[in-house]
Formats: sequence, C-alpha cells, structure tokens
Amino acid sequence: MSSPQDQYTEALRTSQDAVVQAMESWTKSARDAFGQMPSPASSLEPNQVIDQVFDFAERMLEVQREFSKSLAASAASAGAAAREQAESAGATLRQQSKPPTARKTSGSGTTSQSRARKK
Repeated sequence: MSSPQDQYTEALRTSQDAVVQAMESWTKSARDAFGQMPSPASSLEPNQVIDQVFDFAERMLEVQREFSKSLAASAASAGAAAREQAESAGATLRQQSKPPTARKTSGSGTTSQSRARKK
C-alpha cells in the first residue's frame, strides 16, 4: 500500500495533467477558430460571422465542460483517497486507544488480575 504522500502526489500529478491537456485543447480550438475567421480585407457575410462566433463559443464551452469534468474527477479521486486515509488513521487510533485485550474474563465476570488483587 502506498503512503498518503504518494497517493496525494499521484492525485496532484493527475490533476496537473488534466489542466495541461485542457489548456492544450483550448489553445488548439482557439487557434483553429481564429484561423477560420475571414481577414478584414475580405467581404464579411453577417450570417457567416455569426455562425463562426457561435461555433467558436460552442467549442470553448465543450473544452470547459471537459476540463470541469476532468477537474471534478480528479478532485473526487483525491477526496476519496483522503477519506480512506482519514478512516484508516482513525481506525488505527481507535485500536491503539483500546485497553489491552490480554486480560481474560473468567466465568464469574472478574479478570484474573482483579482476582489476584482481592487476595
């Protein structure tokens, strides 16, 4: 089992990779959209410009959607890992805080140590 630090580092690395991929995708979409825009010297058709602007907005929204999903998945994964570590630590602390179980109870309900004290 890997340490909490290793798990956190891996979750952070995954999140960073998702951000880099989203930025690369956004940059590519922006480059593609602006590459399709007519030059100012050419005649502009209003409907064509409107379509291009909305196509660009649609692509940007899709990139943001994928980024958000990726970010949410990474956060959920990191949250689950943190929750598991916290539960494990809590269980360990509870186990350590219990009195030793070496004391055996006899049929009369007293421990062998308490019987020795009564003598």
